[in-house]
Amino acid sequence: MKKITLLAALLAAPICAQMQRSGVTSGLGYFPVTIKLKNGHLLTVLRGGAPHVGIKGRLDLVRSTNGGKTWSKPWTAVDDAQDDRNPAIGQMRDGSIVLAYCVLSGFDATGLKLSPNRSERKFDGVYIVRSTDNGKTWTKPVRDAGTFDFYKLDGAISPYGKIVQLKDGSAAMAVYFEFHDGRGNESYLFRSRDNGVTWGEPVLLGRHFNETGIVQLDDGRIVAAMRSEKGGHVAITASNDNGKNWSEPRQITRDNEHPADLIQLSSGHLLMTYGQRNAPRGVHAKISRDGGTSWDQEHSIVLAADSPNGDCGYPSSVETRKGRIVTIYYQVDDLKDAPASSKAKSVIWQAPSK
Repeated sequence: MKKITLLAALLAAPICAQMQRSGVTSGLGYFPVTIKLKNGHLLTVLRGGAPHVGIKGRLDLVRSTNGGKTWSKPWTAVDDAQDDRNPAIGQMRDGSIVLAYCVLSGFDATGLKLSPNRSERKFDGVYIVRSTDNGKTWTKPVRDAGTFDFYKLDGAISPYGKIVQLKDGSAAMAVYFEFHDGRGNESYLFRSRDNGVTWGEPVLLGRHFNETGIVQLDDGRIVAAMRSEKGGHVAITASNDNGKNWSEPRQITRDNEHPADLIQLSSGHLLMTYGQRNAPRGVHAKISRDGGTSWDQEHSIVLAADSPNGDCGYPSSVETRKGRIVTIYYQVDDLKDAPASSKAKSVIWQAPSK
């Protein structure tokens, strides 16, 4: 697979001067999810307080009021007694913001290692908090009954990525499970009929897949990009009937290229940004000009290639104006010094038109 730099991909359009790289956070910033609010601000939720696993894990927010050029200092949305982690976020048409996450308990005395006894580890459902003031304040967490009743603590559960309000007014959220009965990872789409207050109507997206990004296209099709349980590649599945039925997943990226975020650009093209765990590590992007049926595999766009190890990626992108993309991702500079050496970073770039 041929990989080229962003500048080389866009020789016909002199956008090098428009490219801007900057730091977003330092000492925190795992697993960012970014959305564009109705007021034009960018809001990013990310993990702070602990490395990948830790009882002090919390969910922080940062905001940009100038299209991603600069970012606010972090403030905390969720920080309860256990490990608050794995956020998903979206804004509804009524302006309310829905933040979903899961809670992990079962740590040893250090608070950094989980009990070796699997029965003592618990993913206590998907919790929902809401904001009606663009993310400044949040409601008290409520455990969602629909997602909880679906698995009843028999395994791990996690929401993922952007929560999307569909054309019919319902909201869609990807939730994946790791069941203890031998099924392994399964990714589902849950639906809300009340602007993200409650969730239900689970539909299977793919067996042996987990972290899933979703988007609804202008023509009504819903496309999902799923991370495979084995190999860690991204596969695409799509629905032509508002999420009731889904196509057979098709592998798009190589192994160790995951997870993915999907957005439709104002041009109509579909943009997928994804983590690159093969050296040189960082973040790549691909373009589809036919709604995800095919992808430009000859011109993968390199957005970042400076991560010193595989603890990186998880990009989340928004289009701020026509073709202008802001992509947020994270990396850990020193695996022995996490989370202190973790950071969220951003790149502002121009999507190719051809």
